[in-house]
Amino acid sequence: MHTVAIMEGFAGGPRISRTFRRALEAAGFKITNPKHAEIIVAHSAACYDLPKQSKAKIYMLIGPPHWPGLSIIKRTRNKVQKDKEAILSTYGRKHWRKKKRLQRFYIIVKPKYLWLVLNSNSKNLDFLEELQGKNVILVRNHDDDYCTPDIKDFTHDFKHVKYVSLPGGHDDCYTNPKPYIDLLLKEL
Repeated sequence: MHTVAIMEGFAGGPRISRTFRRALEAAGFKITNPKHAEIIVAHSAACYDLPKQSKAKIYMLIGPPHWPGLSIIKRTRNKVQKDKEAILSTYGRKHWRKKKRLQRFYIIVKPKYLWLVLNSNSKNLDFLEELQGKNVILVRNHDDDYCTPDIKDFTHDFKHVKYVSLPGGHDDCYTNPKPYIDLLLKEL
């Protein structure tokens, strides 16, 4: 049984990633903390907060917020509008309100991530350099409003990074975990 840690981003946490966690467990993974995991899955701002000490050999980085030249306010406005339309049409108003309450809660309990998101425009992808010798999968979803489509070009300098583009939006891994789990299973 392989161990995996889920590191949710700015407005995420265990209640937001519950579907993803359950799907990983159903696929035979054991969820643990980042220091003890063989695999780390980091979403959004968590990509900038990877543990310094970890035995992980595989890192899946989903949608690191990196889009030089596009303000975080505009990116957030676009994401919220797309999320609202998708969630209301698929899950309904009750689910939308619950997700918004949970996101506000996680923003309050993880203030460090607010700084990471606000600072991500000026950040380069130096955190990829720190993962030399590791198997890194960088995933960008087609409709991700936080991660530039040009991120693939930025990854060319990092030979240990595999770039993958998947359908969906920024938070798609939380509601449609199968493609992400399939990617992990291929790497094992």
